[in-house]
Amino acid sequence: MQRFTRFVQERYEPVARYKIGITEAGDAGLDLSWANKLDTVDGAIVITKCISPEFYDAVLSNKDRLIVHATFTGYGHSVLEPNVPPPYEEFDAIMALERAGFPKEKIVIRVDPIIPTPKGINTAKNVFKTFMDVGFSRFRVSIIDMYPHVRERFKEAGLPLPYGEHGFSPSTEQVRAVGEMLEDAERYWFNIGRQELFSDVLRIESCAEPGLKNACRCGCISGYDMDLLGLPEDEPDSFGYQRPNCLCYSGKTELLKHKERCPHGCLYCYWR
Repeated sequence: MQRFTRFVQERYEPVARYKIGITEAGDAGLDLSWANKLDTVDGAIVITKCISPEFYDAVLSNKDRLIVHATFTGYGHSVLEPNVPPPYEEFDAIMALERAGFPKEKIVIRVDPIIPTPKGINTAKNVFKTFMDVGFSRFRVSIIDMYPHVRERFKEAGLPLPYGEHGFSPSTEQVRAVGEMLEDAERYWFNIGRQELFSDVLRIESCAEPGLKNACRCGCISGYDMDLLGLPEDEPDSFGYQRPNCLCYSGKTELLKHKERCPHGCLYCYWR
């Protein structure tokens, strides 16, 4: 039955009009090989925790073809993200990229992952406030997945397990707590008057988080992104394909190929 379903999908689903690159298999600020592949795609989403000088130059040289996801959890240079730059350094690097002419509307602050404990939720809330204060209006969130090898790393580091000894995903109550934090962040945006000042609509997005009701459900490559890249598409969000609940554009293609943990050494990394 699965083979038949796959045959029907391959036979009858429409082929994506565009090919959009993404850098989910590593950090685009450390592995610049994506820059040499831009001629093979119509546009790209580049994801990094580290806006290195080389990344800065490559992005500015290709700013019309790129959207930057700047991952900022608030844990940089901690036991959780030991080799990620400290938060103040990465904040300054994001601001420098925007001041140099990269469009702010094409910078997505990626609060990914959120640890749904009281401390973790408060850390994420502070990230939202920090970037809202300087006018960033687009965010993406996810809640941490605790793979068995991630649980072992947490235990070796002496960190508490957010879902207990065998838990992989958050409880209904933990998801609700994250949703309440997102509501608080939205109220903060309106209370400080950013909507009127910047005339930007606040977007807090999530993908593959079906229980999270307080975020816009869309893929890391969505119709909104296609418009930003100047690539009109009739039904860009119809055929997510990577994993259950994936909402990404079906023309998505990975630009990094190493398939191993990057030098950041984050404890929650899904690579073993």
